[in-house]
Amino acid sequence: MVSVTSNATPKRRPPPALAMLQRASGMLEAISPAAASLLLATLFTRPRRQKLPKRERDWLLAAAARPLRLQSGGEIPLYEWRATPRGRGVLDEAPLPTILLVHGMSGRAGQLGGFAGPLVKAGFRVVAFDAPGHGAAPGRRSSLPEMLWVTEEVAAHLGPLTGIIAHSNGAAATVAALSRGLRVRRVALLAPPTDLEAYLGKIARLLGFGPKVAKGAQTLLEKRYGLPFDALRGTDLARGLAQPSLIVHDNADRVVPASEGRALADSWPGARLHVTAGLGHGKILRDDSVIARVVEHLTPEVASVEEE
Repeated sequence: MVSVTSNATPKRRPPPALAMLQRASGMLEAISPAAASLLLATLFTRPRRQKLPKRERDWLLAAAARPLRLQSGGEIPLYEWRATPRGRGVLDEAPLPTILLVHGMSGRAGQLGGFAGPLVKAGFRVVAFDAPGHGAAPGRRSSLPEMLWVTEEVAAHLGPLTGIIAHSNGAAATVAALSRGLRVRRVALLAPPTDLEAYLGKIARLLGFGPKVAKGAQTLLEKRYGLPFDALRGTDLARGLAQPSLIVHDNADRVVPASEGRALADSWPGARLHVTAGLGHGKILRDDSVIARVVEHLTPEVASVEEE
């Protein structure tokens, strides 16, 4: 899925490289709409790998890393933080309430590493993973269905989950997983998208494709993954969920509009919405006040798990 980082309007000229791409897309669409749809579907499911910032390297170095073999045969890295390590890379197996961190499209486990320290201090075991095609995991392709399936598989491997913190496409995957029976006590969703069809249309327009090409790409992706986009619409799925949910969205998010977080909160019985200002889509993951609010939302579960 291509990340949108600009809300360009008709009055604002796109950068030269994007303008050239848009012209090429229009030419391809005129020559072969089917080829244009295939190209859009390919671009939409190809995550971008980015250089790991020092802060993320430091967060990951504080974790114990191990591989997890997936049912597909591939491997992804798991990262675990907890309060009582017996040594570097060696885990104390004492049971602790577990929080799973789920990154978004073109993201990686390290992006959510800022939550690990405060959560460990609060008494949690924290686990994150790099999904296929992201971070240190192999692969070049990803999608919302694939993120859904890997989230379900990691959750099943870890055992009972106390909470999930998920960002962007990972938040959408989490909502879908919950609707399919994933059991978790509480969730915190950061910048959650709710409408995959609308997002694909947004990407198509950005790249210079028309609605017919977007519809063709949607048909290809639904056939590939065996899941209609309608079955992944977060606002519909949330109506059947009961977990206490904290939804955090920034009013300056240029990737996923804050209106989507509001719509999800309105659809989710008992959900709480917190709107931030000026953090955008990425900085929301490392803002101290956001981290504190999320930890506070999850902390009541430490005592309840210990009492069981």
